[in-house]
Amino acid sequence: MEYTQEMKDLITKFRAEWKKHDDERDEGLPTEIPEVIRHNDISYGPYGKYNLLDLNLPKNYSGKLPVIINIHGGGFFYGSKETYQFYCMFLAKQGFAVVNFNYRLAPDYQFPANIEDIDHVYNWLSTNAEKYNFDLNNVFLVGDSAGGQMVTQMSAIYTNPEYRHMFGLRNPDFTIRAGATNCGGFITENYHKIPKEPKIMYAAGLYFATYQDTATVDLTKLEDYIPKQMLPLYVMTANKDFVREQSIMLDKFLTEHKIAHEFHEYGDANHERQHVFHINQKDELAKKCNLGEIRFFKEHMA
Repeated sequence: MEYTQEMKDLITKFRAEWKKHDDERDEGLPTEIPEVIRHNDISYGPYGKYNLLDLNLPKNYSGKLPVIINIHGGGFFYGSKETYQFYCMFLAKQGFAVVNFNYRLAPDYQFPANIEDIDHVYNWLSTNAEKYNFDLNNVFLVGDSAGGQMVTQMSAIYTNPEYRHMFGLRNPDFTIRAGATNCGGFITENYHKIPKEPKIMYAAGLYFATYQDTATVDLTKLEDYIPKQMLPLYVMTANKDFVREQSIMLDKFLTEHKIAHEFHEYGDANHERQHVFHINQKDELAKKCNLGEIRFFKEHMA
């Protein structure tokens, strides 16, 4: 598949529109708060700006810190750790070390570059556990939109040895207890077809480019590899989430396979909420949602 000028223009358009929206949402928020210590722009892998992470630590905390790894969204072609800095500081305030990282994006990179980068983050976490006092017995995954798809996929990779071996990976030497997928993707079949509509799927499909070999593309179909011993998942969507059906499908799949999870939908006809509304630190319902996920994680701590 050729990366056409039409695709380039579409990516540029989406990136500009989404950046403008994100900046407007976060305008006026402080990048430093007294409750959190930040360590920024730490290199965790070989891919330059794509392999940088920020570490957020609660300032007043004694003992080992449970860890949340945040996987940002953006349709596999947009987003960065900077977009999620305010959200991750909020999570850190709740008593967690929060790892907030960049990963390689389409169209310059295709699947499974994201999986490889997350594996590099895992290795960094293990290597630096003593330095930052991480509790490697209590690690959690959270992600939204494309990042939500990755949370579900990484949960399947973690719990299914056969699936993990297909990627040539070994499990990290820490224990992942649970995950949260916010307004996340689930079924990836449409990505492979690079559909013309909706245009967001057309752009996101560049990450699962059809010129890849069949075996590689097949690995994206995580619904074929989710085991019954899957990690517990907190599945969240909103009443006006444009990929709401993906979360409903995931909830249905997990329910039918008797896999432990919680499903939550936020917003109603009088108080509508959009895709990834939970990132908005000025929204009280977003705060309620995020605290619900923190509660879920704490309930699954050892």
